[in-house]
Amino acid sequence: MFALNAVNITPSFYFWHLDNFWATPVIVYWSSIFLKFLPFNEASVRFPTAFLAVINIGLMMYLTNLLFKKKYLAILSGILLATTPAFFVNSRLLLDNIYPVTFVLLWLIFLFKNKFFLSGLTLGIGIHSYHAAKIYMPLYFLLSLPRVASAKWGWFIVGFLIPIILFIPWLRAHPDTLTNQVSYVSSIDRQIGTNFVRNYLSYFDPAILFTTGDKTLIHSTGRTGVFLFPLVSLLVFGALHTITQKNYFGKLILIGFLTYPLAPAIINDPGRISRALVVISFGILLSIYGVKFMLESKEKLLKPIFYFLLSFIFLSFIFFLNDYFGNYRVRSRAVFNNNVGGAFESVLKSAQIRPVEKVYIDKNIFQAKYYFEFYKQKLRIYPKEVSFFDPNSEDFTKLPKGTIFVSSKKFQTLGNFEIIETVRELDGVESYFVYWNDEN
Repeated sequence: MFALNAVNITPSFYFWHLDNFWATPVIVYWSSIFLKFLPFNEASVRFPTAFLAVINIGLMMYLTNLLFKKKYLAILSGILLATTPAFFVNSRLLLDNIYPVTFVLLWLIFLFKNKFFLSGLTLGIGIHSYHAAKIYMPLYFLLSLPRVASAKWGWFIVGFLIPIILFIPWLRAHPDTLTNQVSYVSSIDRQIGTNFVRNYLSYFDPAILFTTGDKTLIHSTGRTGVFLFPLVSLLVFGALHTITQKNYFGKLILIGFLTYPLAPAIINDPGRISRALVVISFGILLSIYGVKFMLESKEKLLKPIFYFLLSFIFLSFIFFLNDYFGNYRVRSRAVFNNNVGGAFESVLKSAQIRPVEKVYIDKNIFQAKYYFEFYKQKLRIYPKEVSFFDPNSEDFTKLPKGTIFVSSKKFQTLGNFEIIETVRELDGVESYFVYWNDEN
């Protein structure tokens, strides 16, 4: 948890990740709490984010109960959040894009309870939860000011500024912490005046919100939107209800929903709603306003329509789960680097039972160095010598006896090498090959 400096030792604020970008600190420190005690494997590294998702469900129910004073709406909000496809998918990944949801919920809770210092502090810390949060949290700070009594503005501002002030010394030492975050996602659109509005409006495309979701299979199944399709009706009724009611929090939640594309729209890469998952918090709360409107309306037809929609929600979630744990695993295998774990575990286990002198890893495998390091730590197997190479330019006849290597390329003939394991995917496709040379 500390970064060594040539002059002194200072606590790490951001973390240089995969030799590529500065990782936000919230996910690192939060995950380290669990990894201190849990065994090191795939389930353990994903557990902190999944556990935070459970906390988010509790926060959503608590906030809903504060806003509406009705337990059945609180329970329903938890159900709607838990069954939201974008929330479900991204909570199972070791990524920080879902973390702003927590800080949005905490901000609204403290704001409602007039805990203005804590509300501001939550937004300030939230800035460091995800790159796009550096746009969202200052916006929510400004939207909160009408609620904060003028006599309490000082506490609210101080709370917000503390995490920012603490960041300044780090930023002076590492000015690329911010510039790198912009370059990592791609350049800010130079034609922002022309494309911003188009990109902004594209994020309200019903297909993104209700039928397809994020354009990458890492963050979406591609067959279900951010929200389950039946929520479109609840969102419409909720928006109408908040517009007609003189309720600050209702309008705040509506504005939060309407401004959610702000961060991804400045990047000329539309369809990446995974960069704006704050929409989940506002979308669920807006849906609850819609439920309240339908159940309390004098129009008798709305109540049976709501119960039909509720049944449709459960059926839609069953369809989503069936696809997520079924064919989606096949469709998405390539974006998750196929079964790279199976390949590297095979190499490492072979290094224990064979007289392996040197391990070669195909460097064309995406992030091969980091995957291999992960599985070394997981299995606690440390080969004598490891090299990363390009199999297309390697002279295999010069490799000595006792060499094992893994590649995503299948060689028909390779001198004294033989394939000792072929890694196949769920659809039968051969993705990795482990080669072994036991002859001079």
